[in-house]
Amino acid sequence: MGTYVNKDVLLQVDGPVAVITLNRPEAHNSLSPGIIEGVSEAYRRCDADDTIRSVVLTGAGRSFCAGADMSGGGDTFDAGAVAAEVDSCPLAMQAFEVRKPVIAACNGHAVGAGLGLAMQADMRVFAAEGKYGFLQSRRGVVTDFAMEFLLPRMIGVEKALELLMRGQLLSGEEAVCWGLAARSVASEEVLDTALEIARDIALNAAPMAVAMHKRLLWQGLGLSYQQLAAKESRALNYTMQQADAVEGGVAWLERREPRWQGTPAADWPEWMDD
Repeated sequence: MGTYVNKDVLLQVDGPVAVITLNRPEAHNSLSPGIIEGVSEAYRRCDADDTIRSVVLTGAGRSFCAGADMSGGGDTFDAGAVAAEVDSCPLAMQAFEVRKPVIAACNGHAVGAGLGLAMQADMRVFAAEGKYGFLQSRRGVVTDFAMEFLLPRMIGVEKALELLMRGQLLSGEEAVCWGLAARSVASEEVLDTALEIARDIALNAAPMAVAMHKRLLWQGLGLSYQQLAAKESRALNYTMQQADAVEGGVAWLERREPRWQGTPAADWPEWMDD
């Protein structure tokens, strides 16, 4: 059953999988204060609730997110219309901080800040018919959601520079070739594909191992090899001492679904966030 985080964001929980829906279909889910606040709160709830093991982020209607709300026309970025300085990473909790996998089910177009929102997720499923691109340079502004940090690490410097400076639109299939997502399917299959991945992780992978893999990978973007290897070793030894290290092998031998015990909210070691 769905609950509105606010009027612009819907949170639905089905067993171990949560679905966060951007709920402004009449505006192609363009960013609003409600979406920023709602997604932040939904991420916070998903991180804290250990009954939730995977998260899917999608959009209502035909678009995932059309980026900044341009309904103000020339006044959208007018200095006199901006009451305070803008934070380029406006979410109170970013997708990569959630200790569960976050999968962006981009059921339609994701452009500008909307694509940035999707790129902060751990995985993406694009609609083959959708259009994807960072259009900010064509609107006279710099991109957001820390894309200058993330994109070169994900797809390489040259491709990142072209996407950000040129601001071209890619189809879903082209975006996969560029490395922006691992898969592109027909728009009507996007959500089901993302849910299939989310359920597979939620049911078959240990929550603590998943959470630690995610934290290590994202932290590793800014660590040296030696720093990452040292922290990975500490995480490996920690998990080897937990009951789930036995349960995983026993469940496989008995050909049954594992009954995991460790949870991020209850068992998370503080040193993982150092």
